[in-house]
Amino acid sequence: MKELTTQIKSGNFSSCYLFFGPEAFLSDRWSKMLIYGALPEDARDMNMEVFSGKAEVARIMDAAETMPFLADRRLVIVQDSGLFTSGRKDDSESMTEFVKDIPESSIIIFAESDVDKRGRLYKAVQKHGMVVEAKTPKEPELADWAVKYCASLGAKLPKAVAMHLIRNTTADMGLLYNEIAKLAAYKLDGGEITNGDVDAICTKSLEAKIFDLMKAIGNKDAKRAAALYANLIAAKESPLMVLTMLARQFRFYLQCTHLASKMSQKDIAAKLALHPFAVREFVEGGRNFSHEAMLEAFESCLETDYAIKSGQMGDVMAVEVLIIKTCAK
Repeated sequence: MKELTTQIKSGNFSSCYLFFGPEAFLSDRWSKMLIYGALPEDARDMNMEVFSGKAEVARIMDAAETMPFLADRRLVIVQDSGLFTSGRKDDSESMTEFVKDIPESSIIIFAESDVDKRGRLYKAVQKHGMVVEAKTPKEPELADWAVKYCASLGAKLPKAVAMHLIRNTTADMGLLYNEIAKLAAYKLDGGEITNGDVDAICTKSLEAKIFDLMKAIGNKDAKRAAALYANLIAAKESPLMVLTMLARQFRFYLQCTHLASKMSQKDIAAKLALHPFAVREFVEGGRNFSHEAMLEAFESCLETDYAIKSGQMGDVMAVEVLIIKTCAK
């Protein structure tokens, strides 16, 4: 990322770039940085071409070989082409040869969600251009970014509240970008955003809603658990999805509480590929259940799944009965 910023500031661009990974927001941001840095606004209409999906490689090459019009360079942007996976072998081979000798007047930007790092095209772009992976930042870094972005909108977002926002909504930067904009608009007076503001304004993720449901079950609060489940159904969530999430929660309760006596929460997170925050929630939530109760609840989830799929019970009612029974036990 530092090298990319340096190139943009100096005007010494690589001939090609590959941005890939799960965080599409970052790939889009980097592409725009290059566009704004490499082409004046009045030159973009005539000197920038965008290809989305499985565009013909010949057309991409032709665009890159076209001389710029009243500008120093042309930009060719290729999005989700599939050229960096195994599905377009012949096209990938052709592009591999082309990126070795891209005209000096052109820059090609590849933005892909999936790549094969062993592929020849990936290695060619890595050698002759620049490859940057768009990963979702770790929670503290993401919170810092949220604080800065919110400040640019004229509102104050304390880091602790930013963490609460991320844990209860999403870690996807694109979606988080929109949630922060909503919060800033809500705080037109420029006041400090609170956890209460987040809970009132932002859309909770399904996982956060399931955490709330599990807390109600753990507290044996059948009335609240039933109300939370009813809200999920009203929001058009699939009962089978809710059931799957409940089974997943009980499975992690069992695993995390079992491992908590043997290793740190950080090590548990690494072993189970979970976020440390989630491990903390699972360990704390598991204290509301005996080992036998967690095991029985997990088995009840499997039995409920069978009852639904075999036609013994309707899905909405079956999951509600499971929730009420689990609260009672």
